[in-house]
Amino acid sequence: MSRAMKTAFWLVVAGQVILLLVWVGYKENTLRTVTEVLLQTVPIDPRSILQGDYVILDYEIAELPPWAADSERGTNIYVLLREGADGVWDAGHYTLEKPGSDVIFIKGSVNQRHRLGFGIDTYFIPEGAGHIIERAEDVKVLVALNSNGTAVIKDVLVEGLPFDPTRSPDLPVKEPPPPRR
Repeated sequence: MSRAMKTAFWLVVAGQVILLLVWVGYKENTLRTVTEVLLQTVPIDPRSILQGDYVILDYEIAELPPWAADSERGTNIYVLLREGADGVWDAGHYTLEKPGSDVIFIKGSVNQRHRLGFGIDTYFIPEGAGHIIERAEDVKVLVALNSNGTAVIKDVLVEGLPFDPTRSPDLPVKEPPPPRR
């Protein structure tokens, strides 16, 4: 291998490492310099052969407002959040315009199911632990939001407690949700 090819190879490797570090740094910065909100969710427990066990988190605020029903996939919609008396945040208003810094909002994008995706729709869990979340009556997600409305999951709360796959919870058993169509 010539010296020029070795140099090019290492430049490509260094570029990829830098890109990865920038992405991780952005997510870490979001976790540290943000507003935290608690969102209500309905979990669904799928399994991927390549990715392992994970829970799909379907947020109550993900439903499109009637005026956005014909929105194209990928359209950004901002959800202005308001805190409820129970500490759970819900949708106060939906808009196509990015809100100012004086309000708390989350940035969503219309997905293929014609709902809003927030980039926090999957949560990976240890193999076999999905039933803990799936059987729970009350699942909430603690989300960190930065000033652009970008969200990162900080914690998943099952029946008011942080999710712990090693705990043998005494959770009420409920029927699994019907399959999505």
